[in-house]
Formats: sequence, C-alpha cells, structure tokens
Amino acid sequence: MRHPNDAEHYLRISIKRCFDFIVVGSDAEIADGWLMLRELRDDRAFNQLLNFEDILRDILHSQILNISEVPKIMAWILPHVEEKSDSDDADPISKDVAALLQKTDIRDMSHLAALLKTMLDNRVYLPKSADHTALCEAVIVRLSTFQLPPQPKKISEFYDNASKIKNFLKVVCSNTKNSGHELLFNCLQTLYRIISDRKRKEEPGPGLAVILALVENSFIPQAVEWILLQSQSNHELVQALTVLCNWLPKWRDKKLSIWIMEFILGLERQERYSVLLEVMESSLDILNLMCKVLVVPLIRHNSSFIIYHILRKLSSEEVIQKLIKTVPTLISSLMKEDSESSRECIQHLVDIVKLASIRFPAYRLPENVEKSFPVLPRMHIIKEFYREPLWLVDTCMIEPILEPEGQLSGKVGLQNLGNTCYMNSVLQALLMTRQFCHEVLNCLVNQTGGMPLLRKLQDLFALLLYSKRMYLSPNEIFEASRPSYFLPGQQQDSSEFLCHLLDVLHEQEKAINTTNGKNDSTCGIKSKIEIQESRITSASNSTDSTIKRWITEEDLTEGLMFRQKTQSLADFPQGEDLVQAERLSDYHSDSTDSGIQSVGGEETVISSTSLVHRVLGGESKITYQCAQCNTSSHNTDKFRDLQLCFPEEMQENQEVSVQDLINYYLAPEKLTGENKYRCDKCMKLCDAHRIITILQAPAHLILSLKHFRYDFDSRLRTKLRHKVVYNDVIKLPVSTVPSSITETYNLYAAVVHSGYNMDYGHYFTYACDSKQNWYKFNDSFASCTTFEEFKNLKPPDTPYILFYEKSGALDGMYEDDRPELLTLSKHLQGLIADDTIAYIEELKQQATLSLSGRHSRSVQKRYDNSDDENPPSSSCCGAIDIPANRFLF
Repeated sequence: MRHPNDAEHYLRISIKRCFDFIVVGSDAEIADGWLMLRELRDDRAFNQLLNFEDILRDILHSQILNISEVPKIMAWILPHVEEKSDSDDADPISKDVAALLQKTDIRDMSHLAALLKTMLDNRVYLPKSADHTALCEAVIVRLSTFQLPPQPKKISEFYDNASKIKNFLKVVCSNTKNSGHELLFNCLQTLYRIISDRKRKEEPGPGLAVILALVENSFIPQAVEWILLQSQSNHELVQALTVLCNWLPKWRDKKLSIWIMEFILGLERQERYSVLLEVMESSLDILNLMCKVLVVPLIRHNSSFIIYHILRKLSSEEVIQKLIKTVPTLISSLMKEDSESSRECIQHLVDIVKLASIRFPAYRLPENVEKSFPVLPRMHIIKEFYREPLWLVDTCMIEPILEPEGQLSGKVGLQNLGNTCYMNSVLQALLMTRQFCHEVLNCLVNQTGGMPLLRKLQDLFALLLYSKRMYLSPNEIFEASRPSYFLPGQQQDSSEFLCHLLDVLHEQEKAINTTNGKNDSTCGIKSKIEIQESRITSASNSTDSTIKRWITEEDLTEGLMFRQKTQSLADFPQGEDLVQAERLSDYHSDSTDSGIQSVGGEETVISSTSLVHRVLGGESKITYQCAQCNTSSHNTDKFRDLQLCFPEEMQENQEVSVQDLINYYLAPEKLTGENKYRCDKCMKLCDAHRIITILQAPAHLILSLKHFRYDFDSRLRTKLRHKVVYNDVIKLPVSTVPSSITETYNLYAAVVHSGYNMDYGHYFTYACDSKQNWYKFNDSFASCTTFEEFKNLKPPDTPYILFYEKSGALDGMYEDDRPELLTLSKHLQGLIADDTIAYIEELKQQATLSLSGRHSRSVQKRYDNSDDENPPSSSCCGAIDIPANRFLF
C-alpha cells in the first residue's frame, strides 16, 4: 500500500505529464491531456493538493510549442494558487511568465494578449506587493516582433490586441509595488533601446506605439528631454526617430504624432539638426511618408501637422525638387475626397509649395500648374514660415532678420557702394544670361594667373547663385571692372560700363590666349563652345577678322556734326571728356558710326572662341552706295550690341516699339546735306545710302535704346520721353547665302533707368529665369515680380538696355539657371562654403546682440537705402556704411 505522500507525488507527476502533452503535443495529444486532467480531478488525492504553484512555474520554464494553451492552464490551476500577502517578498509568477516570453517564439499577437488578459483577470498572478518590471520589459520586447498584417480584417485584430496589451501595461504600472512613474520609465527605456537598435534585422512593429500612449501629454516633453540627454549617439537618435516616423502611416492613435513632434522640437531646441537632416534625407523617404499620411483621412487628422513642419524646415534642394513634382498629383487626389480635412490639407500643401518656390526658385512649378490649384497661397502665413530657420548642420536656432514685403525671391541682391547701381544692374542682367553665367563659372581660370576680372566675376556669380544671404557687397568686382575715368561715388552710365566690362574680359582672354598659344583655351567648356560656334558661324561667309569702329572722318566725312541717330549716354563721359565730345562734334559725321558696339575696341583681332563673342557676338556688314556713280564700298564689323536711336521726326508722345526701332536701324539711310559721303571714285562728297546688314546673328542680342541726347545749350544730357512698346519677342533679319532668314529673339532681361537726366537717376534690372519667373533686382533688394509690371513701366522709369535670347539657339544646353554645385571648381565650392559659415556666424552674433537688447548698426541700416526705392528720392546713392564681409566680391 502506497504512502499518502507517494500518492500526492504520483498525482503531481501525472498532472505535469498532462500539461506536457498540452504544451508540446499535437491536437490529439492536447485533447488527451485535457481529458486526463479531468479524470485526475476526480481523484480524492487531488483535493488534498493545496498549491500547484510549483507545477505552474515548471510549465512556464519548460519548452512550450502551444502558447495558446498556457492561459487555459493558468486558469485551470488558478484555484490552487495561493495569493501572496503584501509582506510576502517571494518572487511573483509574473517573473516566470517573463521568462516564458523571453524564450518562446510567439507568432500571433492574440496569444500574447490572451495570456496577459488571464493574468489581469486573476490578480493572484499580479500581486500589488510584487515587482513586475521583468514582465513589462518582456512584454515590450515580444510586442516589438509583431508586424502589421496586410489584410484589413487582420489589421483590425492587430489594433484590438495592441489595445489589450496597452491596457494590461497601464494597470500594472498603476497598481504595483513600484511607483507608477518608475515602472513607466523602465518601459520607455526598454522601448527606446529597441527602436534605437541599429543591429536589428527587422524594424520593430508599430504595436510598440502603445507604450507611448501610456504617457500623459504633459509628461511627454520631459520624457523626450531625458531621452535626448541620455543618448550619446546621434546614430541611435536617427534610428529611433526614423522608426517612429515609419509608424505614422500604420498607427491611428494621435499620441504617436505628439511624441514625434516633441522629438523633433526637442532636437531643434538642442540644435541637433544633423540628426533631423539625416532622418529626413537619408534614412526616411519623407515624400513617400507624406503621401501615405495625407491620403488617409484618419491618419491625416492625427499626423499631418508633422509633415507640414518637416516640409517647412527642410533645406535639401534634392528633396524640395521631388516635393515640387509630387504635390500636384497629391492635390488632385485630395480634391476628389472633397472633405473639410482634405481642403485644409490642400491649403497647407499650396502654402508649402509656394514657400519652397520662394526659397528655391530653380524648382518653381510652371505658372499654369500653380494656377490649376484650387486655392491661392496664404502669403501672410508663408511670410511667417519664411522667417523660421531651416535645418542646417552645426548651426544654432537663429531667427532670420525680417525681410521687406516682396523680398521672398530666393535671389541675392548687390549692395550699393555709393552710386554703383549702374554696375549692379548690369551684373545682375549678365548673371541671368544663362550661357554667359554658366561659361564664366566653368572657365578653368588660374587663380594666381591672368584674367583677374574673370576670376572676380566667377566668384561673384558663384555667390549670387548659392549664397544664403539677401545681398552681397561687390567691392572687389567694382575695383576690377571700374573704368579709370569712373570716379567712385559718382553716377555713371550703365551702357558704358557694360561695354568696358566686356572689353576688359575680351582683352584679358586674348592676352592669355596669345601667351599660351592659340590652341590653348582658357575656358574648359569645349563641348558647349563647339556646339555654339557651329550655330553662330554657319551663317557667316566673312573672312575679315579685323574689327573697326567707323568714326574716322578721313574715310567718310569732312568735318560734320553728330546726329541724333548715334548719340547715346555712353558717348558722353563726364568732366573734361564732355569738352572733348563737344569738340569732336564739330567734325565727326554720325553717318560714320554704325551704331554697333564692337568687341575689343579698335583695330583688334579676336579669336572666334572668345567668351564675349561666343555669347554676345554677331557680325554685320555696312554698305555705302554712291548715288552719283552707284559704286558701293563694304566693311564687315563684329558687334556685341546694337545702339538703337529714335527717328528725328518722331514726336515724343508718339508710340514706337522696339521692333520699329530695329527696322529703322536696318533701313537704308540717306546721306545728304551735311552728311554727304566722300566717294573714292568720284573723289568728292556725294549723296549716298548707308545700309547695315546683319550677317551673323548673336546667341544673345543686346539692344541699347538711346533715350538720351546731348543738349548743347544747357550742356546737359537730357532724356527723351518717347512712348516705347517693349516687345517680348522681336525679329532680326539676317543675310545668309543664298537667301536671307529671320531670327526670333525673346526678351529675358532689361536694365531700367529711373530719372530725367544722366546726372540724376537710378538703375535697376528686370530679368526672368528658365521657367519664365520674373524678378526685379534693385541693388540689395531682389524681389519677385511679373512681366506685366515691367511692360507697365512709365517715365521716368525707362528700359535702357534690353537683353534678348535667340529662340532655339541654346536648346537643351543651359536649361538650369545654375550648374550643379559639385560641378564647380574646388575654389568656388570652398568660396561658397566659407561664405555660408561666415553668414551663420554673423547671424549668431546678431542673435546674441538681439537677445541682449542691442541691435547692430548693420541690421538697423540694412534697408535704410534710398537707392532701393523706385523712383529714388534723390540722386542715386547707397548705404556705404554697411560693413562688407571678406568673402563677398
């Protein structure tokens, strides 16, 4: 006969064996196990077993294949498990459950939820006196392994089970021996350890977001601050924030969005912009995330504010370029929904696209696409956004100085150094001449060798295109390009400055080519040069490379006066040169001057590869035909601009177009009376005709409109007040063999003179980019504008120099307004980087002064510049007390 203890021992072994069948066996073995347990319950010895806790612990530490049976086992054993008192420090069963979760592969989240629910429903397994930290950590680790299923029905079950697990953790954190905050803090630690683990093979599942939901909103900033302070690795922060953002489209609880927003704001407060940039530009496809978040109404309602914040802060032009292309399609999709939420989202997207186009004008949407949007951008909102700092690496949170209304152009202005608007306006027009700008930037210039003007122009163009500043100080280019007779501080003529600038560029390049040999080109842009040259030279049959400006009385006249047709402001320098101009007028005939500005000055031989000629150069033929003997003489002349004058018989209130002036310029001119022509055959002065013919059309045509004339009575250069229609498209007849053709040109820039005479006035420039977006460059103030504003100019604002581009001449060659930064020389890349660093330091200093209640003089005077107003209140002058940065040119 067996001893009672033997019976109890045998019963325990039998019960354990049944449980073994249940947790590791097949379906049949599971059924047999439960059947045997019911039979054992009828054994009289069974009721003598007071506590099965040790049996349950053994099961929880054993191998378990059928995890779904464990909650049933715990419920079956429950009546035979003693509840611990508050003073009992024994290990709770929750630690054994934690061990089970750590070693058992649970594939179905419902099994985990059922297990935790059993514990929650039977508090004997969760005594308040015990420490359940190990269980909570194990639950979080196990929860991280569950991924969101693709099936809609399964997704709903996923959310439901996640909610049950959240409820379990919430109860445990609030009803345990531990302080609720302490256990919750441990849960957050475990969560962060998981989401920041860069060695995980699979991203943690979004169910972990329930841990974040346990934290009260008021405590989230403090929790985020602790995480950021404790994390020593930026890589971990990048990983963690990336995981959280990737959960956004998968999770419908708003608490996740609040956490992400606080995470971003916390990083901004600590100036850890490199983390944010890496997350948004490398680890996270922000545009894909944007589309996923904004197309689902529930997720959009909870998370859209994060997307808007990120898009406002990004400084990556690559991401912005993709954003600009993505938004129209997204807006079309949102319009189909036609809900209040979708309409609000559309408004935000339109605002952000407008903001991006202002900051990065090169990627602006075509005008027809912007007009197709159902709402207009809110400019007052955009202005506030524009004031916010972008995410820049290694910078502090600096609030930019507020710009004047309309300054949001993305373009960089040029500071007026004291009546230097004539220079600034020309430089901005040349910058917007894309071929000229690209070829200047890509020229292989020795920084210690010749061509100092080209080197300075390169530096200036690079900074104008890439600088983060609102304006630059052009001190060095001023010194390198200023004619010796242009006295600093005095108003000068922009046309004359342009001619001098191009002359110097040409002469310096010619000198370098002469030194290096004709086959050694200074500029390393052969492919585009060869294409352009083939287009330019195809129409020309002239072999005469000598350039000569026809202003010699020996060849053409016998001492006659200048006429209105060839007079321009450039013909009349100031001071003593005025006397010389008047003296020349006693014996020079206007008919001797073609009105064409030659490249390189008098008696100059020019290489066809000259940068100036390649971009701006054309060729004309001037024919003089004697009316008495019909003998003709010809001369070819290379030109870079045409000087257009107004017919003498034209009244000032009579309207005339630029096309009319071109036609008048090319019309045969009768030379008679005081303008008779000296015929070599007749050997006397005869009536004649002068005919100008264009042989070679330039890629870019510069037209100077002679609005000025010299008044010999007042000895002043006064301004004509003709009403001019400034055609956006003009036609230029070109004589080719065997027949003539007509070239079409499109207006892209214009230098405008504001004032009534040369000695009083101001210059500014209108110009458009490759996408036909128009800008106004008014010294340091560069703003967005429209072509309509330019066409509606009224005196005293008069376009003086017009820049046209030949249609089709450069198709596919210079489509971008600026070259890729990495294609520039190391010198230019370093210059841009140095300028950016210097600008950031200046902003830091300004921010420090602002915080201390003291504003620097440069900030206060930044826009105290009468020259930036149109029209100016007085003679053009600039704020010369503004200090220039050493990196500005």
